[in-house]
Amino acid sequence: MNVTGAVLPRTGEFYALEFSHSDREVFQNFLDHADKDLYFEHPRNLLILENASWHKSKSLDWGKFAPVYLPPYSPYLNPIERLWHIMKAEWFSSFYAKTKDQLIDRLSQALMWIIDRKNENTKTCDIPTEL
Repeated sequence: MNVTGAVLPRTGEFYALEFSHSDREVFQNFLDHADKDLYFEHPRNLLILENASWHKSKSLDWGKFAPVYLPPYSPYLNPIERLWHIMKAEWFSSFYAKTKDQLIDRLSQALMWIIDRKNENTKTCDIPTEL
């Protein structure tokens, strides 16, 4: 199970889709759905990304997104990584699934928890505008 997600730091809105794996086609599917499903205040929106090969495919249609690639080994600069860290600590630190279905159920609960905590997400994912 693989989760691809995005967070809007300004509003705390979290968006994610579950996939069986990650590759260029899956990522394009995520971009297409996010482009339609999310409300954007601006015509172009930054999407902070790690350097996975499928993030850098020349054939991607970015829609309303503009990609920003992080330097290698710098996940702490990506706001969504902070959410993944909190979700793992809250929902998976002492959880052991006996079946795949148990794991998927727990993951779904954790994702809904993240979706429902918009105010906390804005604090967790804040991007300083001044240094």
